Amino acid sequence: MATPLMIHTHDGPMHIARIPAYYKALIGGQILPRWAGTLNYGYGLPLFNFYYHLPYLIGSAFVALGVNLAWSFKFSLLAGFLLSGCFMYLFSLAFFKDTRKALVTTALYQFAPFHLVNIVVRGDIGEVLAMTFLPLVLYFLVRVFESDNTRPYVMGTGIAAALMILSHSAIGLIYFAVVTLFTLFFAPNNRKRIEGAFGLGIGLLLTAFFWIPVLFERKYTYGDFFMKDMYKTHFAPIWYFFIPNLTNSKSLQNGGVDVSFGLMQTVTLLLGVWLAITTKLRNNVRLILWFVGILTVGSLFVMTSSSAFLWQHISILRAFQFPWRYLTITVFALSFLGGAILVKKSTPAPVFIAIMLVTVCSSIVYWRPPLGFDRINEQYFWNYPLDTTFFGETNLVWSAGPEGGYPKAPVELIAGKGTIQDVTKKETKHTFTVVADTNVQIMDNTQYYPGWRVYSDAKKVDIEFQDQNHRGLITFHLPPGTHHITVSFGETPVRAAADAMTAGTIIAILLSFLFPRKKKR
Repeated sequence: MATPLMIHTHDGPMHIARIPAYYKALIGGQILPRWAGTLNYGYGLPLFNFYYHLPYLIGSAFVALGVNLAWSFKFSLLAGFLLSGCFMYLFSLAFFKDTRKALVTTALYQFAPFHLVNIVVRGDIGEVLAMTFLPLVLYFLVRVFESDNTRPYVMGTGIAAALMILSHSAIGLIYFAVVTLFTLFFAPNNRKRIEGAFGLGIGLLLTAFFWIPVLFERKYTYGDFFMKDMYKTHFAPIWYFFIPNLTNSKSLQNGGVDVSFGLMQTVTLLLGVWLAITTKLRNNVRLILWFVGILTVGSLFVMTSSSAFLWQHISILRAFQFPWRYLTITVFALSFLGGAILVKKSTPAPVFIAIMLVTVCSSIVYWRPPLGFDRINEQYFWNYPLDTTFFGETNLVWSAGPEGGYPKAPVELIAGKGTIQDVTKKETKHTFTVVADTNVQIMDNTQYYPGWRVYSDAKKVDIEFQDQNHRGLITFHLPPGTHHITVSFGETPVRAAADAMTAGTIIAILLSFLFPRKKKR
């Protein structure tokens, strides 16, 4: 991390390219961008309508402070990792009321192989940040369960849940199911369950601007088509999860990713099974065992080929691409279980220290990126020509696929006689003047997506985006004369409604803090 070089990771270049694209969209006037106008050889694409925002907001903040792209990427990963430890300690201390249990839980979480793999092998900022905010959601839920004045903690639950969802859409969805199950298991009564659910509902409303358009507009992309069979090659043999891969051996990897639980995590799981079978446990420990058991067994099933029939028939599963991504659940589950059963107040100090040392030291192989480092051309990523997706997930169904080169001009006259003058092209607004000697057809070299509109002399003009000679691009006709044209990108009714839900929720939260409810005498 301390080197100025870029970490060589699976996803690093993709994220590096998205940070400046997001930053340009922000300074171009988009508040929480949807359209990446500089990518795809300048033809643009609705990348940020489908991809999570928080990693690129954080990266853009570092860029705004003058940090280069490599350091922005590494600082984002580092911040996520350090904060995940702080939040996991807060949660486990609030839950267990025991410092040693909190420290063990945090160590198991922070130094789980898959957590470190996400940083130094995969370079997936989104998944790292989702793992950061999961324990923060759980912390606020615990406070909701314990407190009489729950309003600030309900709001905190909603805000933390929103940050979790905006960190990574797929993992955020998985974790939302985890925190919902946690609420059902550990809320002391139905009233607290309702309060916890209300907090999680606030999180959904805060992120409505993001996930509602994804649900309604995914049909416009090739995402399902290109990724529908990807899961088939990423099922790992079940023993890969249980054998600690202390040397990061390729023989125990799947797709270049170590999928082991980890040494102390596996010990924790086996000890939990043994206790469940042989020991009469206290109610709270038995509840934890049931909770962790459901998460672990469910994750193992989904990660192995036994669940192939589910992946084949449930489209939402295929959006996760790699079955081993469900390791993100077992990282949390086994850490939580370890805090519950590995130590207690009477545990001798040497035993506690030994558990901590083994947990930390067994992950040493992942402390330095095993794939090495690269020197990157920052200017190339500031002017990145491709679409930053591996499988064309955001390519539009009416286009001919990703573009192969820059257009001759931002706007072209493709039929009739006339001239185009005074072209100004910004992220979501293009203006120019057309002097048409005859009926003309104009092509704005921008991929069409619902929300793009063309105005000629302030009057709306019909867009044709399925011309066989110019597939997926914005074309329109004009009569003879001089016309002042504006091509702008805005919200559709679905997106506008989703934006209103998010804005209304933010206003309600602010009002709740400005005008707190008076206590009854």
